[in-house]
Amino acid sequence: MKKVLMLTLALTFLSLTAYGATLLVPSQYTTIQAAINASSDGDTVLVASGTYTGEGNRNLDFWGRAIVVMSENGPLNTDIICDNSGRGLYFHSGETSSSEFQGFTIAGGSSAYGGGINITNASPYIHHCIIWNNSSANSYGGGVYITNGSPIIEHCTISGNSSKYGGGVYAAASNMEFNSNIVSNNTASG
Repeated sequence: MKKVLMLTLALTFLSLTAYGATLLVPSQYTTIQAAINASSDGDTVLVASGTYTGEGNRNLDFWGRAIVVMSENGPLNTDIICDNSGRGLYFHSGETSSSEFQGFTIAGGSSAYGGGINITNASPYIHHCIIWNNSSANSYGGGVYITNGSPIIEHCTISGNSSKYGGGVYAAASNMEFNSNIVSNNTASG
């Protein structure tokens, strides 16, 4: 009986520790990237409503972590404004669909190869986002640039972005899932 009790306690402890931590922005971490950097696989970075700008709130990089970065109240209440200095997100470290980004507006990004989001050699899961007013002048993917990846992008609005090729989305050598998105009013000059 004692062995059964010890085994039950051990299994209960293991199941409790299997769930990740929740890291809060801005109450625990002043920037989104600071929370991502402090995270481990299985964690959730939960971002309060507001407008996030400046270093640490653009060019966000998961560095291959299997984490969830999500807003508390959706894309109409949580903005990542890049101020034409970099992009919103950069996935390039082999991220899988366990690397999840949801519920943000990404705007004002300006960068070669993905003004809003760059996905290179990665396959993240991005959903319920608004990607608008980003640019990739003389380059590819004003809103989203994808190469050598299999990302899942769904329930997003991609609008008002511009680039030379692929104003809204540019994808090459990729096998993406693109479901229930609205792509409109993007421009390509090439």
